[in-house]
Amino acid sequence: MLIDFTLTNFRSFKDSATLSLVATGGTLQRPQKTLTVDDQLSLLKCTAIFGAAGAGKSTLLAGLAVLQRLVVTPTEQIADELSFDPFRFDDGSKTGQTDFVVNFTRGDRRYRYVLSYDATHVINESLAQSTGEGYEVLFVRENGEVTQFPADQAVAVASTRPNMLLLYTLQNWNYGPAIAAFRWFNEDLLVLEKRPNSSLVVDDWVTSQLMQYLQAVDSEVAGIAQHQVAVQFLDGSAFTRPDLYLIYEKYNEEGEVIGTDELPLQQASLGIQELVTLGLTMIAAQHAPYPQTVLADEFALAVQPIVVEALLELLNSGANRSQLILVTNQPLLIEETLSPDQIYLAEKNYRGESQLLPLTTVTEMPLTRPVDVAGLQVALDPHLLQNKKATVNPFWG
Repeated sequence: MLIDFTLTNFRSFKDSATLSLVATGGTLQRPQKTLTVDDQLSLLKCTAIFGAAGAGKSTLLAGLAVLQRLVVTPTEQIADELSFDPFRFDDGSKTGQTDFVVNFTRGDRRYRYVLSYDATHVINESLAQSTGEGYEVLFVRENGEVTQFPADQAVAVASTRPNMLLLYTLQNWNYGPAIAAFRWFNEDLLVLEKRPNSSLVVDDWVTSQLMQYLQAVDSEVAGIAQHQVAVQFLDGSAFTRPDLYLIYEKYNEEGEVIGTDELPLQQASLGIQELVTLGLTMIAAQHAPYPQTVLADEFALAVQPIVVEALLELLNSGANRSQLILVTNQPLLIEETLSPDQIYLAEKNYRGESQLLPLTTVTEMPLTRPVDVAGLQVALDPHLLQNKKATVNPFWG
């Protein structure tokens, strides 16, 4: 489970920003909203980030997703570049380094992984794991040089290229703590996509659970099927992938059921696609060996607000054993279903720099931003665009 995540010099976040899922304040009095790690630590089941368009709210999740890809997808050769996307509105940041720090739990251990890098080099990297009262540092990379490592991993260290993560190398050489950390990134951290993950096994049990879920949200879907679909490339090569199909009942003119037909999920409405993808992900998460952390950007935009509210209530209930971090543009909705210490606000200043604020520290909640109606009319009216001195009345028809 995710404890906290800090990024620096990544996209619009020039300075450090930390997203913490440590339960504090009122949520500690509501155990159904938290997951207990030990006597000293409880973690939130659900956290929401909201903000105006372009404020940087999606960037927090993007940073964690980039870190995940860096960990699980190694470079293949020395000329490969790392996924480097720094703050671009000052020269120092563009030529600097991006820093990621993530604290998480897996099993009975806590881990802290630190990574600093630019486009061509890993600059700093370290992994530590909890041991009783504190942390044991397992390896350290400083200014590109490995200064601390397990005694039996000298060959692995020597084979690690400057543009390759030592964490990946060590797990590849069967170093236990690195394997545990790698598996958290690879198996327990999930990015909610627009369509279900093709690796999900949709067996009879999952199908029955998904149908119960869809019927509970008043869907007209009568069943779910999964078929292997051939995908062919221009060069003649091909592969098959599992695709989901929704089963709907067919009716005659008298309203009687005369059979069923299948519709590919990608041809269903956006709302149904989002509901199915979220449902499958959370059902799978409930039965994973370890609690999952799900990242959901633009959460349920096409789903009815009353359904979103019910889903958030479910995710905050005792039935849920995983975490959901969501980005939304519906602050009124999340205010009604989440506690203030479950909500973060992303804001951006005139220099293009984003910051992340816990809602508990915000004195005035900016639910809306003023819209320049006159400016909109100028933008859409070619005659007004030609006359810079035009006087615009926002109430003109």
